[in-house]
Amino acid sequence: MHAQAYKISQNADLIGVSDISEERAKVIGEELGVFHTTDYEALIKKGAQIVSIATPPFAHFEITKSAMERGVHVLVEKPITLDLDEAQELVELADQSEAKLMVGFSERFHVGFSAVKKRMKLIGKPYMARGWWMHRASSSKGWIWDVKKSGGAIVDLGIFLIDLFRWFFNSEVRMVECRSGNFVFEDADSEDSALMMLKFKNEAFASIDVSRILPDSFPSSINVGMDIFGSEGCMKVDTTTSLPLQVFTKEEVSIPDLLRTPRFWIADEVNYFLNHILENKEHMCTARDGKMALEVALGARRSAELHEKVVF
Repeated sequence: MHAQAYKISQNADLIGVSDISEERAKVIGEELGVFHTTDYEALIKKGAQIVSIATPPFAHFEITKSAMERGVHVLVEKPITLDLDEAQELVELADQSEAKLMVGFSERFHVGFSAVKKRMKLIGKPYMARGWWMHRASSSKGWIWDVKKSGGAIVDLGIFLIDLFRWFFNSEVRMVECRSGNFVFEDADSEDSALMMLKFKNEAFASIDVSRILPDSFPSSINVGMDIFGSEGCMKVDTTTSLPLQVFTKEEVSIPDLLRTPRFWIADEVNYFLNHILENKEHMCTARDGKMALEVALGARRSAELHEKVVF
């Protein structure tokens, strides 16, 4: 999706793609009419000024660091890394470098969630939220189940909503408690479902449900949504329906017209990053945002393992 986003952008020229699978690299490269390779360093040597890193999380640090040290701008998928020391190193590298580093919290660019941010004042002071991020896994095999490669569902899926709630509440997390289990994929190496409870420093709180289970009859392979409550109303986001956002205040119910033009929000994310590079402006989804969300996600994993709350 990242490669396609650069291909259709008017602010960049896609010069190549890299994948450890030679076959996948060839298919995507030929489809988009660009250079393809199994060695990401070859893209940097070819003169890439910007790279998007959409590998499994365990590989993020090495590639990000290599590109940043060469002055290449980086858009790295969430989580920024799977290790807090590595995340801190990238924060410091981003602070010292002229190259920009943005973390791919793509849900911020979804039409429903971005609309929530713009309308927060409508519901007064936000104090509570619940969110869910679920997808349909086809089996109990593959890198997504390896905690050392993906962080497990708690980190891999939960970090999306951890970031959104930090963004909406404009506050850091003070405490997290998490429980997890395997209810369908009992032979998997990590949890297939988890429930988290977050308490923020501004006293707001939120719950997060994540799961790799969705029945085949569900109309989409992914189910993502959120309810957020404030002192003057609430908002509901459902990414699987034709009503991505509903706003409820004391006076009225409103359904913003957000789907008049179909949205490809990875393209919106890429163009946002490109524009901020071209204009040399500060951007959201910084390395620090990536580290802060990772700290909470790893805390949630530790809470699930120890069966106790984790305080920051």
